[in-house]
Amino acid sequence: MTQRRLAREAALETLYRLDLVGDEPDDTIEEIINRKNPSEEVESYLRRLVQTVQNSRGDIDQVLRRNLKRWNLRRLRVLDRAILRIACAEILYFDDVPPKVSINEAVDIAKKFGDDDSGRFVNGVLDGVYKGGKDEGGRMKAEG
Repeated sequence: MTQRRLAREAALETLYRLDLVGDEPDDTIEEIINRKNPSEEVESYLRRLVQTVQNSRGDIDQVLRRNLKRWNLRRLRVLDRAILRIACAEILYFDDVPPKVSINEAVDIAKKFGDDDSGRFVNGVLDGVYKGGKDEGGRMKAEG
């Protein structure tokens, strides 16, 4: 398993807990780091992911809402919503991660932790984010 996959899975756990319990992000991250004892690379990427999702959640959620067909973001399973937010953050804000890598990673994580339909659902939503999120210069954009 790659270092970034470990960070994505830790970010998923963090965002899942934040959504359900409403803990402080830093406290939750510290607890996960103390329990998992990840490498510096995993810890750094975990913090970067969670901070980006937390700081840009309004824009990320807006992009996701535009790409949800017959679904409401608030009514999604907490796990699927967290996976979508992580991948959308990477697609929109992480120039060092190719969007297709973000999508594939999100689909794999959804298959691992979600139900039978999670992988297909996540793939469909993120494919729309990727295809609809480019500006005139071919770069990903947060607002459409």
